Amino acid sequence: MVDNFEALYEKLNRLAKMASDDRILSKKEMFGFLEQVLKQMDQLREEYTKLLQDHLEELSRTYQEIATLFELNSMFANVVDPSEIFEPLTQTLRQTVAFKAIMIELTILGNVLEYEKSFDRQNLIAQAKHLLKDFEGVVLIEPEHGMELKNLLSVPVRSGGTEWGRITLIEKEDGIFTAADRKILEAVAFQMAATCERYTRLRREIERQRIREQLEIAKRIQTSLLPKRLPRSHHFEIAAQMVPAIQVGGDYYDAILIGQCVLVTVADVSGKGIPAALLMTSLRSTLRALVKNAFGLSRLAEELNSVLCEDLEEDRFVTIVLMCLHENGEAHIINAGHNPIVHVRNGQIDLLEARTLPMGIMKDVNYEETVLKLDPLDTLVIYTDGVTEARNQAGEEFGFERLVKTVKKCWNKSADAVMKEIQDELRFFCGDAPQHDDSTLVVVKYFG
Repeated sequence: MVDNFEALYEKLNRLAKMASDDRILSKKEMFGFLEQVLKQMDQLREEYTKLLQDHLEELSRTYQEIATLFELNSMFANVVDPSEIFEPLTQTLRQTVAFKAIMIELTILGNVLEYEKSFDRQNLIAQAKHLLKDFEGVVLIEPEHGMELKNLLSVPVRSGGTEWGRITLIEKEDGIFTAADRKILEAVAFQMAATCERYTRLRREIERQRIREQLEIAKRIQTSLLPKRLPRSHHFEIAAQMVPAIQVGGDYYDAILIGQCVLVTVADVSGKGIPAALLMTSLRSTLRALVKNAFGLSRLAEELNSVLCEDLEEDRFVTIVLMCLHENGEAHIINAGHNPIVHVRNGQIDLLEARTLPMGIMKDVNYEETVLKLDPLDTLVIYTDGVTEARNQAGEEFGFERLVKTVKKCWNKSADAVMKEIQDELRFFCGDAPQHDDSTLVVVKYFG
């Protein structure tokens, strides 16, 4: 167009020069010359008008694309579940890219979400599915490719290392899919991926919150199964506490008044968390049911082991201490695979080691009881391995030696005071290190 303007300028300049040279032009020459100039000006006007129209159309398309992107951005910002946006997305997208059919397929948290809509013949979608089986990434099919479909544009929905699915537009109604169409669809895919991420994080957070709530309920239930008040008499004082590592656990203690004696139990179910807590609950129910039959301690242990062998899986077992305390100071004890019981008399330490297998491993085990005659002020400390194996931030274990050393310092105090001393020493040693195992401590003080 610039060349045309220059040629017109040259003609007008030549006409002006001829007039300035005092040359007399005939009317015919003058009109002929002006006619050429007017024709050329008309041609230039038409070209300029067409150029303006093309620019206006391009601006209009760009405006429509930008408006569509703003609308889509607003739409995605106000949605949580990606499936809620499929229908409005289709209507908005079709205002800018006139496609005949659309497919959206997403996989979120194992669930497949599919959306298909055709504004033309129904087999478009089936043909598109067949074609896409052989392609990955961005797929652009044009008429010259000789495919079943005239044209197709498909963009993956991905973010980071996760591919959520893809969005596919099938057969543009007028012409082919352009670079602008691809940009818009890629923008949609980007927003869709962000929505999938948000939805996934939200669902996982909801699930975590639900599990936390359920674990909190389970913790309250488990805590309610422990003795609300420990038996007290002029002869014995008992103090106890259980702290699960992850809200619920497999440690268990109990103190059951049976006639003139008290049955003290400390048990540790193998494993942690909910499975161990469920087994602990079963153990408690079984033990309390068997106690009502007035068995001797050995018979009680054998019956309990028999039930546990039937109920527990092969890789599960229970270490347990059963101790029947009599007013005359006799303590009948069975230690089935549990940690040594610490017996303190006049500051001297004696250990009551396990003599039999843990329960739930083998049937027909003979559980023989040990009889210990307690003297006034004798102290017994029963614990689970969550106490001795508690670690500090350097990874060191609290250990049996520290436990014994702590007990020796405070053995002559009350049962509550002894337990508090051990707990304080344990907290000081562990500091801010996370608790990795359930921890249970029972202290028995005999007064005579």
